[in-house]
Amino acid sequence: MLGLKKNKKDKDGKRKSEKKEKKGKDKKSVGSSEDVAAPVYSTKAQRTLLVIDSESRDWAPLFSPVQGLKVEQCGWKDMIVQAESNGQALVNFLTATKETKVCQPDFVLVRQLVRGLCEDELYTNALYGLLFAGIPAVNSIDSIHQGLERPAVYAALRGGKDKFPLIPMSYYSHAKAMRFTPDFPLVAKIGSAEAGYGKMRFQTSDDFGDFRGVVALHKDYVTLEKLIEDREYDIRVQKVGTHLRAYKRMNSNWKGNVGTCVLEEIEVTDTFREWAEECGKLFGGMDILTVDAIHSKDGKDYILEINDTASGFAPANMEEDMRHVRDLVLQRMHEAYPDD
Repeated sequence: MLGLKKNKKDKDGKRKSEKKEKKGKDKKSVGSSEDVAAPVYSTKAQRTLLVIDSESRDWAPLFSPVQGLKVEQCGWKDMIVQAESNGQALVNFLTATKETKVCQPDFVLVRQLVRGLCEDELYTNALYGLLFAGIPAVNSIDSIHQGLERPAVYAALRGGKDKFPLIPMSYYSHAKAMRFTPDFPLVAKIGSAEAGYGKMRFQTSDDFGDFRGVVALHKDYVTLEKLIEDREYDIRVQKVGTHLRAYKRMNSNWKGNVGTCVLEEIEVTDTFREWAEECGKLFGGMDILTVDAIHSKDGKDYILEINDTASGFAPANMEEDMRHVRDLVLQRMHEAYPDD
């Protein structure tokens, strides 16, 4: 049976292993963290976990204590999928060492964006194959599919407007539609580009007219947002299962996620907890997500967007957060295969 075994605690609440080694207290995250215990798992059947992530992060060692679990890893660009209506899929892929392999995944962990910046970096065909097969995953393949486009995510968030202080947004399907715009200054975003790409700010309508002429050469939609001129700092709330973190990010660049910034982990407030938990209910449920927001000097918060399963982790907490992901995956695998 798949299960998690944690170290027992003595009457004083200290781990026996810690007492025996006479080590100091473990470092705790500021958020609602729980102790990260070494997992003891086994499966009756041989199971295959496919991790879709960059080769710069090696997930296999994290799952090495799991008996009966084989871990395969590749990126979206290196895989092709054949799926059958009986719920099975064959994935052909290249490993980091450029070895060609084939696997039949029982579960998938997605930690890489399904799209890049260019047209040839759109890997939805592989995603559709996993969706067609109905393979269980973290996050669910269905939620990843539904969250691919910024307008769809914003529309889902708008359904909880009483809980989410969303930044005002306008949508334009084509350049010709941009005849009437919100008040300036504003921020324009092309398509669903990430990491500050495809994003410009405009102070006047004259500047925006030049931008509209450029957009006319492309097929992407455009969203416009109010520019928060009195921004004090950015907020990121991170959710991995039930584990939460919150960060404050200071950056002189108006694009808060571009350039050099100061990142500080802060307390997970009741408001941040509500954001994370309510966003986690979207698209049938999302286990891994981050909520990005702006805090202005007048004390107001504006939620910009949510990022799903491929959300990046802060370098200082990378190893611990990857362990939280591992434990989450094993929990979801047990739920998918309760007889193991």
